[in-house]
Amino acid sequence: MDDSALIRLRLKTSLALWPEIQIVGEAENGQEALKKIPLVKPDVVTLDLEMPVLDGLSTLKELNKVYPVPVIMLSSLTTHGAKATIEALENGAVDFVPKDGDWNKVISELKEKIKIAVSAKKRPKPFTGGTLNPKNVILGKNGRQLVVIGASTGGPPALREIIPKLPQTFPVPIVIIQHITRGFSKPLADQLARVSRLKVKEAEKDEQLLPGTVYVAPAGYTFKIAKYGSSLIAKIIEPVEYLPAHFYPSVDEAMLSAAEVAGSKTIGVLLTGMGKDGALGMKAIKERGGYTIAQDEETSVVYGMPKAAVDIGGVSRVLPLSAIAEEIAANI
Repeated sequence: MDDSALIRLRLKTSLALWPEIQIVGEAENGQEALKKIPLVKPDVVTLDLEMPVLDGLSTLKELNKVYPVPVIMLSSLTTHGAKATIEALENGAVDFVPKDGDWNKVISELKEKIKIAVSAKKRPKPFTGGTLNPKNVILGKNGRQLVVIGASTGGPPALREIIPKLPQTFPVPIVIIQHITRGFSKPLADQLARVSRLKVKEAEKDEQLLPGTVYVAPAGYTFKIAKYGSSLIAKIIEPVEYLPAHFYPSVDEAMLSAAEVAGSKTIGVLLTGMGKDGALGMKAIKERGGYTIAQDEETSVVYGMPKAAVDIGGVSRVLPLSAIAEEIAANI
C-alpha cells in the first residue's frame, strides 16, 4: 500500500509481469488498508512507511492485531526512514525494500522478497519489551575470546531478543553480521543500544574489538576479523566489485576469519535467514574446537541458514530463540 497513486500503479504494472504474483487489492492509506486486508486475505502485504491518515508503522502494529500476515515494508533511505524501517522489522515486518534508486532493481528485489515472505514459516514475533533485567547468568570459564552472530530474514527482532538479555559483565566482544541494505546497519545498532546493557555500535575500520561491546558490521562492505598482537581487529573493506550471489557483509567470511584467528576461543551463532550463508563458517568454528549454536526451525522465520549449518555438521546445539542468550553466556 502506498500513498502515491503513481507508485501504486508502477508497482501493479511491474509485479503483474510475474505470473506467480497476483495482486488482490490496493489502498491509498493505512486506515483503508486495515479495512481491506482482512476482506481480500492476501498472502503478503507491501506497506509504505510514509502514508497519510495512518502511517506505515502504525498500520503494521494494528495489522498485527486484526490480520497477521507477512509484511514487506517500502522505505526511504533517509535517516528517519532507516530508523522507522528497523522499528517496523522489530514489530513483525518480514523484510523491507528501499524504494529509492533504480526502479528495475527495486522491483526485482521486491519480487524476490515476496517469494521469501510467502515461503516463510511464520512472521517475526513483534518485540513486546519483555524484561531487560533477566536473572544474571553465571558466565562460564571456557576461555572464549569472541562471539560472532549471523542473521538474515527475521534477524533484527531475533537480535533484539538476544542482545538485551546478555549480562553487563559479558567479558568478550560480539560481532553481528546482519544481511541488510547499506545505510541501515547503524540504525540497527542504535536501536539495539537503546534496549541493551552492553555497548552496541556500528563497527569502524580497523578498530579494536573490545570486551563487553557489540559490533554491528556495516552493510555494503566485506567484514573480516584480524589479529594484531593479542587483539582482535575489525577489517572493513569496500569491495572492488559486487558479486550478485555474494553478501556484503558475509556471515561465512566473518566466521571463517574468526575461526582462523581465534579458533576454539570462538562462539558462532546462526539465526533465521534464507539461503546458506554462515554454514561453512559455523563448521570451521566447530572443527577448530569452538562452540556453535543454531536457532531452531520452530522459532525461525526462515530456517534456511540454520538448517544449512545443521545439515553439514556445523552446529554444536540447536535451540529456540528464547534460550540462545543464556546458552551464549553459559559457554563463554
